[in-house]
Amino acid sequence: MGNLLFSKRVKELRDKEGLSMEQLAGKLGVTKSRINMWENNGTIPRMEVLIKLAKYFDVSTDYLLGKENTSNVNHENKRLNTLQRNLGKLNEEELTKAEGMLKAVFEDIFNSEDEDDDI
Repeated sequence: MGNLLFSKRVKELRDKEGLSMEQLAGKLGVTKSRINMWENNGTIPRMEVLIKLAKYFDVSTDYLLGKENTSNVNHENKRLNTLQRNLGKLNEEELTKAEGMLKAVFEDIFNSEDEDDDI
C-alpha cells in the first residue's frame, strides 16, 4: 500500500512540475531508470535520496511515503516554510527580537490574535 502511494505521489509531483523522468533524475543525481522504478514498481529510495526528493518538491518525507495526506505544496506555504525555517535558526535572544519587530510592524494582526485568545 505505502509503495503504491509513493509511486503515485512521485509521478504526480513530477507531472505537476512538468518534468520528464530524465529531467528529475538529473536534478536528483540519479538515473532515469531509478525514477522509473519509483513510479512503476513502488521502489522507495534510500533515505538520503528520499530526503533530497522531498526537499526538491518541498514536501515532507511522510507525505511521499503516504503517512500524511496533504502535501502543503503551494506558493504561500513555501514562503511561510522558508520564514519558519530561518526563524528556527535564531537563538532565544534573536527570536525575541524578531518577534518584537514583527509585532511592531504587524501590530493589527498580532492584536487580533490576542483578542482571539480571550475568547
